[in-house]
Amino acid sequence: MGKRTAKKAGDIASYPDQQREDYLLLIAAVAASDGSIHPDELALLNSWMDSFHLSESSRQAILSTIHRTSIDVEEVEERLANTKLVYSLILDMMGMAMADGVLMDDEIFLLQTVAEKLEIETTDFRILLEFVHAAHQASMLSNPEPLYEYNIQSAFQLMKKRKVQLFPHTLLCPTSSDFDQQLKKRWDQYSS
Repeated sequence: MGKRTAKKAGDIASYPDQQREDYLLLIAAVAASDGSIHPDELALLNSWMDSFHLSESSRQAILSTIHRTSIDVEEVEERLANTKLVYSLILDMMGMAMADGVLMDDEIFLLQTVAEKLEIETTDFRILLEFVHAAHQASMLSNPEPLYEYNIQSAFQLMKKRKVQLFPHTLLCPTSSDFDQQLKKRWDQYSS
């Protein structure tokens, strides 16, 4: 796996147009993988398209993906595989899959397949998947269980070790904006 350099939360809009479109094409593929798109998933996708400052043609390409128009996922994965975006992308793909509060088997299979193509190690993938689930569960409790805290801390350690670049739009808890903000503050302190 190629070395990725550390970078504080930047602006995704500063990345090349093709990378931004590819990023959201893969996220749209996750949203559509279970056969329908939940209103929360569509709202999230629309907000990301706004923050990514996409052209109208890019927006149409992404929206056509959620309506099952063909997309060459392998080509998109190849273009993104050696960029600094892979960990943020897989977290956002997981966040999209979890936006409706449930990770379906077909979503997990697609996420795992994409993670392999993006050269994310299997152990890293599992840690991030457990993190997304733990964040969702912990967001619903006033005193999160120790296992959830352990999974969150493990993900932070991994992201720091891998020098993961997170963006303001990157979801750490897709089902609770308050808990998402709490996790982002914790990440900022942890990664400093």
